[in-house]
Amino acid sequence: MGRVCNGLFLVKNHFTHPVLPVKDRAALPSTIYEGRLNQLNMSLKKITELGRPPIAVIYTRVSSEEQTHGYSLESQGKYNEEYAVRNKWQTARIFREEGESAKTADRTQLRLMQEYCLKNMGKIGYVVVWKLDRLARNHMDYLMLKKFFNDLGIEIKSATEIIENTPIGHVSEGMLSLMAQYENEVKTERTVMGMRAKALDGYWPVGAPWGWKNVPDPVRRSIIVPHPERAAIVQYAYEEYARGTITFLELAKKINDKWDATTKHGLKMSKQTVYKVLINPIHHGWIELPKWGISLQGRHAPIISKELYDDVQERIRGGKKKKIRNRNNPDFPLRGVICGFCGSNLSGGRVKGRNKTYNYYQCINGACSKRRAIKKSELETSFTEFLNLITPNEGLMVALEEALKIEYEQVYKSNITKSDALEKKIRKLRDERDKLLQMRLNGEIDNTTFIEEGEKRKSLIHDLELEQKHLTNPSQGVASAVQFGIRVIRELPFTWERLEPGELRELREALFPQNLKYLYPGFKTAELSPIFKVKAASGEDANRFVTLRGIEPRFRP
Repeated sequence: MGRVCNGLFLVKNHFTHPVLPVKDRAALPSTIYEGRLNQLNMSLKKITELGRPPIAVIYTRVSSEEQTHGYSLESQGKYNEEYAVRNKWQTARIFREEGESAKTADRTQLRLMQEYCLKNMGKIGYVVVWKLDRLARNHMDYLMLKKFFNDLGIEIKSATEIIENTPIGHVSEGMLSLMAQYENEVKTERTVMGMRAKALDGYWPVGAPWGWKNVPDPVRRSIIVPHPERAAIVQYAYEEYARGTITFLELAKKINDKWDATTKHGLKMSKQTVYKVLINPIHHGWIELPKWGISLQGRHAPIISKELYDDVQERIRGGKKKKIRNRNNPDFPLRGVICGFCGSNLSGGRVKGRNKTYNYYQCINGACSKRRAIKKSELETSFTEFLNLITPNEGLMVALEEALKIEYEQVYKSNITKSDALEKKIRKLRDERDKLLQMRLNGEIDNTTFIEEGEKRKSLIHDLELEQKHLTNPSQGVASAVQFGIRVIRELPFTWERLEPGELRELREALFPQNLKYLYPGFKTAELSPIFKVKAASGEDANRFVTLRGIEPRFRP
């Protein structure tokens, strides 16, 4: 007795036929199922007694590559129809498979043809193909398909190959199926070897990733170049995420709002697509193909710098800050401030009145004894006043700027020495990787050893490069960097409202290491950043909301 299992219709002798998908056994009542088996047995008995019906179905298939070599669906269909006419068979239906490989039997039109033959069992006598490799390029797949059609009383016929129902004909048919598989495997092996050789030469070997396009070079070799529209989106995505104030989902939404960007399937950008773009080293000019043991500098022009790529990877791994949650509401930029009464966070909300909507902040702890709704304007005005109170005056800012320049110069000199030492280690590891590649090409080590040792050195190089990158870059002007930082602090009381919520949150974490507390009607904090402690140490600050403990300037004399 046959059975229904995993969405496949199993017919006789526990043989699996990938047709007639159903959700479960209940979708095919046992009475109908047994009726189909009885109908099948009667059809086979009728075929045995009267011969096969002179009715054929035609199956044609072509892949995209074969289409360019003249194996068109039209030419196949013409051969097949002429073959059917010569044998005095009527053509019941033609199934055209376009652009699908025969490496697997899971093909759209093939499944439809199987279902059609099953529904019309006893009425169809032949399946006609141009060559057996149109039906399958895998020997086991062909045997399964042959048994399926034989169980329905249908014989497979080739319009260009001799297949007879004799012992020699069966051997010939098997050899043709095996040769189709052999040719396909050889072709695959040669293709992979060609792609690997192309990658080792510094060229991306397959279809262009998102953000790139394939074009022919002067010798008609397919190479990749930045896509005229999408490359700008890739650069924008990296720069936005590197700021550390946005999630994948938020970034996808911003891209969709700013551009008419779609995936290769025509869908809008999703957080998964954004993630795949952000982790692909192809964008900074690097070719990474782990399954072939290839990791090298490509010949294509990069879209982004390696420094920007590394910065994004570290943020994705959580090295620079914890994973960003989607909590940056521009209407409530001070969400996350601590309630001074119970220690919970403040959140934002809205209340609809008769004629307008009121925005407010409130402690998220419903059991807070001092819980109350605080007008948005009231809390944010208090924050501005707090910033004004702790910001050093102009005289202190000038002195601070000079002190920072001296400290920065000393850090530069130390970091130059450290950077040179790291560069020597990186060059040594790269030389070792080059030697490993040469040893692999000479056959001195196997592929497993090559990949394992190469990955070890790649990981070490990556760690050293990150360490080197985090050292202060001597090429950056000390004066301009310090001036920018001083300007941010000086203007913060007037500009904080214009910052994006994520940027403000990151700045708050830097300036107030233990967060801010709101104790109605004002702010206080247990700890200030060193730049604000300068004013406190000068004796000017009498702010009752700020705790002033252990405050002293942290600059070398």
